[in-house]
Amino acid sequence: MRRNPMHNRDRRPLGAGRAIFLVLALVGLSACTSTSSGLTTVYYKVPGTTASQINEQIARRGPQNGHAIGTTETRMTPRVKTVREGDTCRIETAEIDLDLLVTLPEWSELNRADGRTRSAFEALSKHVEWHEQQHVDISKKHKSLIENSLVAIPPQKSCRQLMTKARALFRAMFEEHNREQRAFDASEREAIERRLRSLGYLS
Repeated sequence: MRRNPMHNRDRRPLGAGRAIFLVLALVGLSACTSTSSGLTTVYYKVPGTTASQINEQIARRGPQNGHAIGTTETRMTPRVKTVREGDTCRIETAEIDLDLLVTLPEWSELNRADGRTRSAFEALSKHVEWHEQQHVDISKKHKSLIENSLVAIPPQKSCRQLMTKARALFRAMFEEHNREQRAFDASEREAIERRLRSLGYLS
């Protein structure tokens, strides 16, 4: 949570990984309440002992209808508290509830695969986990940036005007977050394709 510094009173195609922005919670900025921010990681089982079998199972069981090996879904819910002071209204506190859902593969039969296949998919798994962690870190960074920017909005003549500015700012900054996530995926494409090519995904 970010508090306005003026306030002194105590208050309360196939990719190894992708960022998904499925839910942008714009149900209205409201008074601060307890947050539900958190990170959840879920795994989908990938049976198979050969590259061909594992590839087929990822296509059948993987996120985004098998078009990704791992994903990170981001939801941000903004909550602000406004206060009137004289003939103006300002933001007293701003908080972003950040909910992240990471989906990763779990190789359920890899221990029975030959050494080369096992090593290759273990390396891929580490890369996918690293990739999704970068998406998580980007979201956490933008959560802090948005909170700081919301409390920095100058006081307005009415709280309605203030909330309108806050909503517009949140939408713009969330889109900046999305652009950075997409840019990271683009920058990773070559490295991901090399790994997938070595496993027979790409010719």
